[in-house]
Amino acid sequence: MERMVYEVRDVSKLYKKGKVKANEDITFDIPEGEILGVLGPNGAGKSTLIKQMVGHLKPTEGRILFAGEDVSKQTRKVASLVAYYSQEPHVLSALKTYEALAFTGRLRGMTKSAADREAEELLEQFGMTELRNKQLKHLSGGQKRMVGIGTVLIGHSPVMIFDEPTNELDPKNRRLVWNLIKERNRQGTTVILVTHNVLEAEQVVHRVAVINHGRLLDIDAVSRLKQKVDQRLKFELSTEFGRKEEVMAALAYWGSMQDNGENRLVLLVEKQEASRMLDHIIRHPELPIEEYAVKPPSLEDVYFHIDEQVRKEAALV
Repeated sequence: MERMVYEVRDVSKLYKKGKVKANEDITFDIPEGEILGVLGPNGAGKSTLIKQMVGHLKPTEGRILFAGEDVSKQTRKVASLVAYYSQEPHVLSALKTYEALAFTGRLRGMTKSAADREAEELLEQFGMTELRNKQLKHLSGGQKRMVGIGTVLIGHSPVMIFDEPTNELDPKNRRLVWNLIKERNRQGTTVILVTHNVLEAEQVVHRVAVINHGRLLDIDAVSRLKQKVDQRLKFELSTEFGRKEEVMAALAYWGSMQDNGENRLVLLVEKQEASRMLDHIIRHPELPIEEYAVKPPSLEDVYFHIDEQVRKEAALV
């Protein structure tokens, strides 16, 4: 039987005397060892939910259990076991880079030697050894973010929560962060990952919770969520400059066409017709198509599909 790390039950968070619903009637579980992605646009209620899960905010209605106990009644225990990185300004900005990491390790119960050693290892992994004695307030946005991520990683907490961890990071550091998260998860750490970067998250998460307008729209494994969206295959096409309309007219028979700007098109084709469609392109080399690729639904498609369905349901009420 799976051991639940978090149990969120009918949670709502209201502001302005109940006039604003940041979260509304949210229920889900997070089993031990999972990487859960929490996806949604800015203002969807993701960060508010996370702050309630770490005990920084108390639900207006409902409750959140951590290891079977109410979070609001055991905030110290949650703080000792859950490493949390928020989007808010770094509270350790007056400290030097090395100090921010090592002191965090000591606060998590590490010995001085162990905290010092792991702080040095993290700075080396981040390529920031030469910045060890520089105050955080003098670092770039991306460098501050890497140190913030380091404060979550140090001490090997059993649960890690990241709120938009890869904002402001270059591609190299984004890949490094995702790899570190996956490695910690392989070691048994439960991870909650709040992001709107669905393309990157798809490579990391086990399940996805889609949140918008304060509500949990769906939660499931990525593969099962994909099965719920449009089952047509996507042909992504690049045309010769100035000849996009010609391609659109020539391929309109095969399915629904989306104009992605400039010389790019997306053609949605029924699966049973996909091979014939591909054969058609190959047999007509005169078509002004420079590149094409066939792709299944992505996590981004899942999000837009779910949100569209909710909008349609709301319009019928």
